[in-house]
Amino acid sequence: MSLKQYTAQGYEAFQETLKSIGAGKRIVALFTGSKSLITGQSWCPDCVVADPIIEKVINSQEIQSLDVHFIIVFVGNREVWKSPDSPFRTDPKLKLTCIPTLLEVNQKAKRLLDSQVANANLVHDFLADEE
Repeated sequence: MSLKQYTAQGYEAFQETLKSIGAGKRIVALFTGSKSLITGQSWCPDCVVADPIIEKVINSQEIQSLDVHFIIVFVGNREVWKSPDSPFRTDPKLKLTCIPTLLEVNQKAKRLLDSQVANANLVHDFLADEE
């Protein structure tokens, strides 16, 4: 058992990644703003704050030992994300309202939203809780 990491650029890539992982697995997705090719930083200020915290928690030995599939999902640029037609907003399984969002796929009630994602203790507990 060990944590497996994936990256998906956009909604279609996220759906393909889910298919490749398959059913019956624990999947946690981090939805975040896409990064600039020039600066390497997200356009989303909350995502910029949360990224290093999530990375530190994900790379901890305890979390690395979990049997979980962790997907970093880039939702697109600001205009794509802000569109009310964004599939991340309209998908009934996701219904995202903000980024960053940490979501346990197939566990409707289990999510952390914007500033919560920047709290290392909350992120750790979210990932360590395997129920």
